[in-house]
Amino acid sequence: MKFASLDVDSRYFLSPMAGYTDKPFRFIAKKFGAGLTVSELISVNAIYYNNKKTYKLLEKNNIETPFSIQLFGADPDIFLYAAQKVEEFCDIIDINAGCPAPKVVKTFAGSYLLKEKERLFKIIDKLKKHIKKPISVKLRKGFDKNSINSMDFYKELENRGINFIVLHPRLREQYFKGEVDYTHAGKVVDLLKIPVVINGAIDSYKKVLQVQNITGCNFFMIGQTALNKPYIFDNLIKGEDKTKGLNFTKGLMKQHFMLMVDFYKEKQAVSNFRKFFHHYTKGLRYSKVFNDRINKAQTQAEVLNTISDIDA
Repeated sequence: MKFASLDVDSRYFLSPMAGYTDKPFRFIAKKFGAGLTVSELISVNAIYYNNKKTYKLLEKNNIETPFSIQLFGADPDIFLYAAQKVEEFCDIIDINAGCPAPKVVKTFAGSYLLKEKERLFKIIDKLKKHIKKPISVKLRKGFDKNSINSMDFYKELENRGINFIVLHPRLREQYFKGEVDYTHAGKVVDLLKIPVVINGAIDSYKKVLQVQNITGCNFFMIGQTALNKPYIFDNLIKGEDKTKGLNFTKGLMKQHFMLMVDFYKEKQAVSNFRKFFHHYTKGLRYSKVFNDRINKAQTQAEVLNTISDIDA
């Protein structure tokens, strides 16, 4: 399947999520059929100042094709420097203009760029002039109710050479809650010739059909639901909504954890896996008991034993 001149295996993509879409989790998502995987949110300043931990975020799995690296920052020159540094590690460079986190916004990056669109345009122009890989922008429908993006703004993104956009049609002030304005997204899809990917509350095949009917969009990005059910990509490809049994989920958790051990080594893997464990066990009757156990776990054996003992 063609998408913005790239070959993708499916039209369902994994959304970048800070602290979650690391190399091990992206491997899981890709094995279940994610057509595009995206790195965690990466600071251009961290790359500029040669932060060694940041470079570990650039590592990808051999099966990740295409793979996008998402960058955030506010200075066009530093943004270009970082993009040139990471270009060889990815197939796409994504500009983040949607992150609502205060620590990102206070640096005039992420969704703040929707308040200073000229700054965003300068970043785009710099990258389009010097970067050969496709450039995308992930954004919200606006910063707040007084600064909702105009259709002229989206057209300008296209005119400046953006290869595709990922639109989460909520305002920055909504964070990840409240109504998702798919009608706004539909107007953007109708307007642009470049692909538009819809993100935001896509949690089932039934929801995909609803959003597709409203927007006319053919590409979708999955975030929070993939943390609870990484196999959602397989469901969507098959056009079904099925929940896997507990034994399947426990096996998946063990596979995921061991991938993290290989990538981070034991101590850090144990610590980093806790947040994933909480998502996997969401909705289970005894989740609190097992979440307490995983929070206290210190070794690989304790994590694996906790997973084995999970009961519905």
